[in-house]
Amino acid sequence: MITSYDCAIIGFYLLFMLGLGLYFRRLSKDSSDYFRAGGAMPWWITGVSAWIASFSAWTFTGAAGKIYLTGTLVLCLYYASIPSILIVLIYTSYRFRRMRVITWMEAVRNRFGRTTEQVYTWIKLPLLVVLSGVGLNAIGVFMSAAFHVPLFRMLIVLGTAVTLVASIGGAFAVLASDFVQMLLVVGITILASFLALRQPQVAGIRGLLLQAPKSFFHWTELARAPLIALWAISLTWLKILGDNGMENSTMFLMVRNDRDARRMVLIPLIGTIIGPLIWMIPPMTARITHPNLAAEYPAMAAPSEAAFVAVCRDVMPQGLIALLMCAMFGATLTNLDAALNKGVGVFVRNFYLPIVDPKCPEKRLLQIGKLCTLIFGAIIIVMSLIVAKYRSGGLFDLTNQLAASLLLPMIFPMAYGLIFKRTPGWSGWSTVIIGFLCSFLVKCIPPESFARLLDLRQSLNPDEKTYLLFFATVCLDTIVCTVWFFSSSLFYETSDAKQRESIDRFFFNLQTPIESISSGTEENQKIYVMLGRLCLVYGFFVSLLMLIPNRIEGRACFLFCGGIIFAAGLILRQLSHSNHSDISETSRDPKVETVAEPSLAMWTGSERKPYSSRIETQQ
Repeated sequence: MITSYDCAIIGFYLLFMLGLGLYFRRLSKDSSDYFRAGGAMPWWITGVSAWIASFSAWTFTGAAGKIYLTGTLVLCLYYASIPSILIVLIYTSYRFRRMRVITWMEAVRNRFGRTTEQVYTWIKLPLLVVLSGVGLNAIGVFMSAAFHVPLFRMLIVLGTAVTLVASIGGAFAVLASDFVQMLLVVGITILASFLALRQPQVAGIRGLLLQAPKSFFHWTELARAPLIALWAISLTWLKILGDNGMENSTMFLMVRNDRDARRMVLIPLIGTIIGPLIWMIPPMTARITHPNLAAEYPAMAAPSEAAFVAVCRDVMPQGLIALLMCAMFGATLTNLDAALNKGVGVFVRNFYLPIVDPKCPEKRLLQIGKLCTLIFGAIIIVMSLIVAKYRSGGLFDLTNQLAASLLLPMIFPMAYGLIFKRTPGWSGWSTVIIGFLCSFLVKCIPPESFARLLDLRQSLNPDEKTYLLFFATVCLDTIVCTVWFFSSSLFYETSDAKQRESIDRFFFNLQTPIESISSGTEENQKIYVMLGRLCLVYGFFVSLLMLIPNRIEGRACFLFCGGIIFAAGLILRQLSHSNHSDISETSRDPKVETVAEPSLAMWTGSERKPYSSRIETQQ
């Protein structure tokens, strides 16, 4: 049950996050600031945000439930991202930055035209609501199981907090919150894994390896090897397309230049390699200490999703479970904040501005963005309640199948259109429609039919059916959409001349580096100061929690988590002083010249110009 300590910790955390939004509110002066932090953020902040955005409560519910049932098989999902991240590092990252747009949907318009832009807008926004509802449901399941609070009530409270933070601070608040969440999440998951291994029933890593079910490491006991291989290959291909498509450019648009766009990829790469090895330990130990979760959590649709929290309730000292809830909520907060910010940016700049009010000034556009964030947040809360009421399967397979069926058809034009020039504008929206038809066709065909095609004669178990359906969806969509997209190049020369001119300009931008910009030392100094203060405040608060009556080991846990955050604050403060000295030296040296990055007005024209004339040009 919730204690007074838990209430105080969670209450302070929620107030801290709301205060964070207010603290960074003054940095958003126009829609460029609000949706992409003005394109002036340090690479390490955007890198942290890009990594932590994939680290939501789903990791500790859906993925933890899958680990509880299948063990290390889940590594296929996480490590499927490594090839795609390497491609982003080598090839795609700096091209994202060179698109010179405020939202990724503006790049869609520049590459495929306004028809595809509107088709994507009106398909993507409902999908955003659905997937965000699933994500909010994941953290609701986690916190409801931990504190035995009704799920519906929990979803309303959490959704309201997420919406308020996103609407107040914009991209600056999202990135700052991501950094603080990363420190908290990493610290708390390291502790959870360490404490889980220290349990007498587990007896360390050696004990875990000896006592864990054989299927945790011998995957062929769970499903046939060919199906597992096809599933892993499908995951890898899906990640390659998604990570290298225009939609994934959001974080890269926030950095200053090509070099920073590349450097920021190093953080997600390292985190993806190391992170899963840490947070998969508690749900694996739960298989030993909690062999019958269904009896312990009978009200849950998928009791295995309580594996992580069940272990934490056993091993964590008083008050630390509440801090874990804050970490999980923070991980989801960053994910949903980024989704809200991205979705509202698409709606405001790619529907409201061109369709409703082409002459809308930037100040009003900023206000509309904040209002729309509140509205979208309310819709996402409703969607999470619907998901909670009607879902019957696990979050892990639900999320993967949604990605394959709904997101994959939209990914092909975003990835192919970034590397191949000679397709007309209609190749974008038509490929999406063809992909949706293929996904629907796959859903109508029994999995046994695909099994016969692969010469799998034995009956399929539930996991094998899921893997086969996922592979069939990815395979059919890939073949049909790829052929359709590249075949449209036959009609490129007959397409509209203005559209071909826009495509030429788009690819010219991709080939033109962004290098002649200011070092941003003064902006860095402000960010270091503000972020350092936040880390010092929250790190001090977490360290104070060691005063809660606990054994010495329990008090040390709070000191460890708080010390990480507080130390980061001290480092940032020191960096701010160094940047201040650099600014002083630069101002005294008349030989030092900097060229500012193009402002919003330079990119889109005067705010008094109609939308039709706001065509981005290479400066």
